[in-house]
Amino acid sequence: MDETNNLNNTNQIQIDDFTENDIINNKPEEIIAVNTGNKKPAGIAFRMLLLMLIFIILIFSSIFLSFNFFIEDYVRRDMNGQLETAVNDINLNANYIVFNYGTRIEMNPFTGDYTVSRDPMSIYMAVTRYLRNKNENSEVNTIIYYDYTRIFPDENADMFQNLNEMDNILEAVKLNNLTDENFIYKTSTNSGNYYLTNVDLGALYSLPGFSAIFYISSNKYDIFIQNIYFMLLIILITAMFFTVIYVLFISRSISKPIQKLCSFADEIGHGNFSRNNYSFKDRELIDLNRRMNETAGKLEKNDEDQKTFFQNVSHELKTPLMSIKGYAEGIKYKVFESEKDMINSMDIIISESDRLNELVADLLYISKIDSFENHKNTENMTRENLIEIIKNCVEKLRGLLINHETNKNKQITVILPAKDIYINCSEENLMRAVMNIIANCVQYAKTEIEISFYENENKIILYIKDDGSGIDENDLPNIFKRFYKGKTGKHGIGLAITKSIIEQHNAKITARNRIDITGAEFIIEFDK
Repeated sequence: MDETNNLNNTNQIQIDDFTENDIINNKPEEIIAVNTGNKKPAGIAFRMLLLMLIFIILIFSSIFLSFNFFIEDYVRRDMNGQLETAVNDINLNANYIVFNYGTRIEMNPFTGDYTVSRDPMSIYMAVTRYLRNKNENSEVNTIIYYDYTRIFPDENADMFQNLNEMDNILEAVKLNNLTDENFIYKTSTNSGNYYLTNVDLGALYSLPGFSAIFYISSNKYDIFIQNIYFMLLIILITAMFFTVIYVLFISRSISKPIQKLCSFADEIGHGNFSRNNYSFKDRELIDLNRRMNETAGKLEKNDEDQKTFFQNVSHELKTPLMSIKGYAEGIKYKVFESEKDMINSMDIIISESDRLNELVADLLYISKIDSFENHKNTENMTRENLIEIIKNCVEKLRGLLINHETNKNKQITVILPAKDIYINCSEENLMRAVMNIIANCVQYAKTEIEISFYENENKIILYIKDDGSGIDENDLPNIFKRFYKGKTGKHGIGLAITKSIIEQHNAKITARNRIDITGAEFIIEFDK
């Protein structure tokens, strides 16, 4: 069983309705190659290496900054704590230090009175001994100076003292005016970095003009920090080296399979659709290879279908053309003697021309539908009343029942649902699909074509039935294939167009023989 396209003239699609531009304008959009000039894109290895190196540098930069912040904060708090403790002890225990740590008590031989010697040397010795005894771990050092000149310690006081270092500290105090007694300063000299503060000995020990500098060298911390930085730098360089090795290894394990798949894609592009048997370890590459094999299979089938399509088209076009040519030559060379034969020949030429016109129009239409399917174009879809569409189709096809003797006793019955049904569709295309099916049923029905509807939460189903002899079981799997003709079929395109239009609407069409009585039944299922 096959379809018929014997619709009245108002419903026929003429060859004049389609031009070459219709096909050209509906072809898939061409891929536009972007000219990137001579700049070569970066490879996987370079991108991975760059990202990994940036990541490592960021991590180590964070470590450097964090370490620098915390260690400097620790050193600052430790130095400030020691200096503040030393100053507080000296201020609170000034008299205790004088009487208990090395100051001299002298007797006046004339009066017999005792006096405490408060010379700078004695004060220096007392303060340094007190601080050492108070806290053996204290790193505080002392300089007694007068008018920015070092008084104690001197060259004879302590051979272990670095007097040049002390002179540099005094010079820094003088140049930068670091004399505020209530403030702890951080300064740098040629000898290193120091934390220091001032104490006025004139107020504490009756030594006007004399002052003391309490200072701590941070050189040992600086050396420790430099060693840590050096170790971190070595670790950074080592990490970068192993990162380069790792990235090169990983990138090769990725790029080699991709190169294989690129070669496979090139083969597909040159028309070799043979599937590959590549074995990959990574799930993504396995999935990509599987999809490329599936694509190759689909392209191979599409290529075969295209070849078959052109073979069928050439065969279908050849028959009416040969008929037209034969009768035209017969008329030209006066093969037909009687006027009746001449008229009959011209009628055949006209009939074959109409058939050829109809065939070409259907071919152009199916090409147009294929283009819409490739684009999955839904721009022309609107919300339409399916009941009204079916009514319009039936009204336009009543001409088949009136103008043909074999169809006069046939009728089309529409069983309407309780409420209207709306779907998203292209009304023009959907009407063509439904009219093809109804016209097909009219051709093979005995007395009645029945159209009914069913609706549930998920689906809208359209049933179109006839009471004819049904569809041959051998034809059922193939009736929607292009150029497949049953025993009484025409050129095998009508139902193929119908199927393409239905699928364009994300719907499904099936055909089967009726169970209750003889006849065919077409079922169209729309998603809500």
